[in-house]
Amino acid sequence: MQKTIKRYAVLIMCMMTATATMAQWRAGVTMGAVSNSLDIDKQFQYDWRYHNRWGMTFGAAGQYDFKEWLGVRAELNYLQRGYSQHRTGMVTGTDYKYRNNYLVMPLMASFSFGGEKLRGFVNGGIYGGYWLSGNVTGSYNDVGDDIFPIDQDYDFNSTRDNRWDFGYVGGVGVEYRWAEHWAAQAEARYYYSVTSTTKDYMRINDGRYNNTVSLQAGVFYIF
Repeated sequence: MQKTIKRYAVLIMCMMTATATMAQWRAGVTMGAVSNSLDIDKQFQYDWRYHNRWGMTFGAAGQYDFKEWLGVRAELNYLQRGYSQHRTGMVTGTDYKYRNNYLVMPLMASFSFGGEKLRGFVNGGIYGGYWLSGNVTGSYNDVGDDIFPIDQDYDFNSTRDNRWDFGYVGGVGVEYRWAEHWAAQAEARYYYSVTSTTKDYMRINDGRYNNTVSLQAGVFYIF
């Protein structure tokens, strides 16, 4: 019995040692471009049109690889999520361009495959974020002959605006390890928000959800 227990103990220690040997930390920085669109139920706003806008993203990432093909990744990213809004029909000249700045924290599982130098990977998980600031530019038609230019910071309203954001995130990419401790990555990522940017403050539903595509690249140091 004691011999059996000792054998199991040795086996467990060997497995733990192998896992620790395979486990690996990495840290890096990323940056890229994002395209954001607003998912909105326009309801009675039949003469309004909404379009996506491009912005930028940058941040820091850390990853712990349990195995060669499996890791967990956490990030802290600055994300610009904009959209444009203009009015059609009889009232023209009203055009708004929004640039909303978010701080987001994705937490993802990372699955990789391929060779030693060139590998593909898939990331997937959840994220939380906070709406830091915003800016509005464009023009306003007062339903007359006058069109007024607009360029101002977004004025938050605690009754209307929901500054917290949560959702799902996933991406696919490729990694190239050019040295023992250095690797470069390119990734296409999608952020799907399940939290409306507006609170439930009106009798009519006014839910507005961000959908963001990120095209980014990064450099990582592998410890």
